[in-house]
Amino acid sequence: MIDVAIIGTNGEEFAYGSCPSAMTFFEQAEMVQGFVKLRFAGQATVSYRNLEDGQDPELARRVREGECELPLVLFDGQVRFEGDIPWQDIQREIKQAIGA
Repeated sequence: MIDVAIIGTNGEEFAYGSCPSAMTFFEQAEMVQGFVKLRFAGQATVSYRNLEDGQDPELARRVREGECELPLVLFDGQVRFEGDIPWQDIQREIKQAIGA
């Protein structure tokens, strides 16, 4: 099972990037979660985490120091994307990871 985590803050930031309409990081994460559930049921999960809740102190430090940009997309705990939530790339990475 592939664990995809999307990291933002309180969910109110707007992410434009790969989405044509202004959606918050949380809203985009929910959308990706729905796609993954439909397309990769039982093979991948998606969750949204608030960077401010203290679960990821090292990532919080890196964001504060400008080393990475929110939102972050992690695959099994490793940062794969930052500054955007690129659904097509996430889908491609999941396919590759599960060997589909």
